[in-house]
Amino acid sequence: MKTLVFLAAAIAFAVYWFGFRPVCGTSGALACPADISIEEGVGVTLSAREVCRGAGYLCNQPLPFQVVRWPLDQGKLRVRVGYPDFARGAAAEQLREAAIAGIMQWDNHPFPLVIDKGRWTVRLWDMSIVWTQGLVMASGGVARPRWEFDGKRVKFGVEGMGVVVPPPGSMPQEALLARVTAVAAHEFGHALGILNHSDRERDIMFPSLNNSTGTLTERDIQTLGALYALPNGAMVQ
Repeated sequence: MKTLVFLAAAIAFAVYWFGFRPVCGTSGALACPADISIEEGVGVTLSAREVCRGAGYLCNQPLPFQVVRWPLDQGKLRVRVGYPDFARGAAAEQLREAAIAGIMQWDNHPFPLVIDKGRWTVRLWDMSIVWTQGLVMASGGVARPRWEFDGKRVKFGVEGMGVVVPPPGSMPQEALLARVTAVAAHEFGHALGILNHSDRERDIMFPSLNNSTGTLTERDIQTLGALYALPNGAMVQ
């Protein structure tokens, strides 16, 4: 009996280690950074004059600020997207697919994204979507990143990413789904790191989505790229 338990545990560990472990350099994951010191930035000080040039809206926040993001050796991100419990059938499927469409706009910026839609799952995902139905707010959602410092490295994670769905009848269905897509894209931008809001209405990371196209702009991608090009944990001043 003990042998069978040990064998099952070994198989489970092997499946996780070779199939689910999202480290860089594994199949389907981000390539490992050429210089691993980029993930050991706590204690490093950078000049805002150098950092902010060509960085989009990265520096639209008071100085000094700290670079906080997922480590590049994370490799890929797994996102759990279940059905909203306030919708059924085709309506629930449409909402879930609308959210996934928003999230996947960030695919390969910088991480490959894996969407977990299974009915049953073990907790191997890096973040999950929390659905709420309520009044339309300026952004319509929330992301709750968390981090701690471990020596020179940053341990980053997301406690949850909330998507608020307007109540039925508050707007045409097509507009409602488009808003869910935009909200999911906006909040996932926050879930990728401590990314400040944009100062241009067309960007997905503008604080209000009322005038956004609901899609990422080149400036959104430029800004996130600038964040991930900096040493994780470094102070910009």
